[in-house]
Amino acid sequence: MAIIISADEIKKELKGYTPSQAEKFHAESAKMADQEFEKAVESTSYKEVILVCGGSASGKSEFLATQLANRESIIFDGTLSSIKRAERKLKKIIKENKKPIIYAVIPDNLKRAFIAFLRRDRKFSDNHFYRTHSSSRKTLLWIVLNYPQVKINIVESFYTTSQELKFANLRLDNKQKLIEYLSGLQMTEDDIIKQTV
Repeated sequence: MAIIISADEIKKELKGYTPSQAEKFHAESAKMADQEFEKAVESTSYKEVILVCGGSASGKSEFLATQLANRESIIFDGTLSSIKRAERKLKKIIKENKKPIIYAVIPDNLKRAFIAFLRRDRKFSDNHFYRTHSSSRKTLLWIVLNYPQVKINIVESFYTTSQELKFANLRLDNKQKLIEYLSGLQMTEDDIIKQTV
């Protein structure tokens, strides 16, 4: 069974937290999640450490719950929207002689993801959506270029005609194809805004 670390779950334990004010508690819960992650990497026997990443409302938590939760792994459920914080996590994993694996969840349609984001109980500003989708893509490409030993799995999230959320693993046969794919995914926040209006 996986050890799952999620800033969104930690928020629920903070005094005064309500979903309608989730953004106010994000910095504190993210810091606590990072601390919990470092302790887990240091103290558990699991050798596999999974970083789940992607923009807000991509379907990451659903993917984790349905596809990864039963693995004997430490799993960090986040956006990886900061290169600095991603690098710190990777360095910690490697230092502790554990295996880093990334699962990046990319929505097939940003407008659909934005609608899901607006309907969530956890409320954040629209800028949070734009920033996490833009920055997580930038971080992923940076990891491929700077940590070629890290296995990166690309998962596309999509809805069926009956509105059921599903996931498809994209097959990218070599590192060059992965770089080309991620280079094509790069978007500024303004690019994302244009796709969601």
